[in-house]
Amino acid sequence: MKSLWRMALISTIATYVLIFIGGLVRVSGAGLGCPDWPTCFGRWIPPTDISQLPPDIDPSRFNMTLAWIEYLNRLSGVIVGLLIAATAVLALMYARRTPRIFWPAVGAGLLTAFQGWQGSVVISSELAPFVVTVHSVLALIIVSLLLWVTLQAYYESHPAEAGDNYLPLGSARWVTVLWGIAIIQVMLGTQLREGIEIMRDEYPALTAAQWIMKIGGVSHVHLTFGVLLAVLTFWIGRRISRGAEHMTPLVRQAVGASMILVGLQLITGLVFIFVDIRPMVQVFHLWIASLYVGALLIVFASSRRARQPLQVEIGA
Repeated sequence: MKSLWRMALISTIATYVLIFIGGLVRVSGAGLGCPDWPTCFGRWIPPTDISQLPPDIDPSRFNMTLAWIEYLNRLSGVIVGLLIAATAVLALMYARRTPRIFWPAVGAGLLTAFQGWQGSVVISSELAPFVVTVHSVLALIIVSLLLWVTLQAYYESHPAEAGDNYLPLGSARWVTVLWGIAIIQVMLGTQLREGIEIMRDEYPALTAAQWIMKIGGVSHVHLTFGVLLAVLTFWIGRRISRGAEHMTPLVRQAVGASMILVGLQLITGLVFIFVDIRPMVQVFHLWIASLYVGALLIVFASSRRARQPLQVEIGA
């Protein structure tokens, strides 16, 4: 079981790195750096000169820098896919009789295979907003499953630590609410980003705040949900911290991290409105959201494994 949780941990970290790389690809405009899939301009290794392009491909679509950025993104995806496959195999070897580990590991493997195929749809659709949204949400679900496998396998190897959290009743339920809102926020944020790109092309003289105002409904809902998520996270985090009789360092750090991350998420969102929509801020805005989801999952998994939840209701 120790080898399983270590491989799952490596896969989780690698997936988080891939999410960050995906953000870089998006803001650099390299999403269509390779206009075909799984090859790149008809080659398994991207061309380094326009003379290497196949005759049926328009040379005006070739940008060597963007092509190699997208190629490295795909290569990273293959490596992560192999790591997740290895995690699923280890789950088959060591956790066949532990459904809470086995099925999430298999689910992560199957969704990763689907995500690979869906990557081809992203390219063929030329970055259609809905398709990109599905791609982003799937990435968060996959990393959540991997983190869940990591935690459950770890707790199987360290049973004493698994039951060493005494949290208020309802902790898992409230954290689930936060997780759901966070996923909705990612979906809204992806749609908002696509809208901003359209506004940037149509109204280049306007400010970022004016672009966001022109988009209308999605931007208002996204901002409202962002404030709501921050308020709820601080409230629930404080209730868990104050109401817990005992928490392991991992859970205490996860509760604290969730409050810090949601604060950073809100700050980066306000930067878009009042300063400018800077590419690297966009990258970190999405990546912070994925880390926030992970912190919530640690609290959720640990509260579910606690041997003796306190009889004090968190929402009381």
